[in-house]
Amino acid sequence: MGDNQYNLDFERRVSAEYAIIIPAGKWHNIINIGNRPIKLYAIYAPPEHPKDTVHPTKADAEAAESRWN
Repeated sequence: MGDNQYNLDFERRVSAEYAIIIPAGKWHNIINIGNRPIKLYAIYAPPEHPKDTVHPTKADAEAAESRWN
């Protein structure tokens, strides 16, 4: 997490049952280094994606993002 995409200077390891709060306007990237799938729920406003959107991978999310822009 950081102030721009080239300066992500805040890094933490988390595990099951953790919650992460990312302040508005912060750049961020979540990487699963475990051997089990990650479940990630994002809650923010205003809505940016259609209801019930699911992206199995970062590549899927980026492809969908380019279609919406």
